Amino acid sequence: MAGDWPQVVTGSLFWEYRRILLSGLFVNFYVFFLAALLAVTMGLLACLARLSPWRTTRWCGTFYAELCRNTPEYVLLIWVHFVPPLVLSLLLKTKVTFSPLVSAVVALGLASSGYFTETFRAGIQSIPRGHVEAAHSTGMSGYLTFRYVVMPQAVRKMLPESLNQFISLLKSTTLISLIAVPDLMYQVSMITQEQMRPMPLYSGAAIAYFVIILSLAALVRRFSESWRAVGRA
Repeated sequence: MAGDWPQVVTGSLFWEYRRILLSGLFVNFYVFFLAALLAVTMGLLACLARLSPWRTTRWCGTFYAELCRNTPEYVLLIWVHFVPPLVLSLLLKTKVTFSPLVSAVVALGLASSGYFTETFRAGIQSIPRGHVEAAHSTGMSGYLTFRYVVMPQAVRKMLPESLNQFISLLKSTTLISLIAVPDLMYQVSMITQEQMRPMPLYSGAAIAYFVIILSLAALVRRFSESWRAVGRA
């Protein structure tokens, strides 16, 4: 084990497999972007349901948000990958399977959408009622009021928190190797089985994730501070 320490310091083994590991990191970002798109879409729909004047619709939106927010990503990842295909196979009388990539996108997208639902709801409800009434008094329809009056102001207010949610979603992609998605951690595991040197490989992966996420978090923090400094939020 002591012989691994030079490898940890120099990262030579991690560098030797850089092409494979970079391809795995690309999968992480690919899943992140697709899951983020799903999360924002479902989060906005659930938010509008929660703000609906109809009680049943509000209840459905609330139930969806709470279910997604309070189910651990790991549990949701395993459930989406195995349970719906099993149910569909029984109903359709034929074998149905989800690819690991599809399961990862759906599971992480649903998990994050619950948080986006609350972020969107807080942003929309922070808009003064007087602004909405003023828009209505000029003859604007509910749709035009929402699009041109409510949403521009709400986006400015909820953008910093939304960016933090994206960072959390990126961190969650480190779980997708559990269902054999060939991401960075999956590639590290495969190389470790071949080389039998876990310390430099797993340490290199940890450092890579740390640097990437820390850099993105710093950019988000700096952007949020500058956004507020000019009075936009």
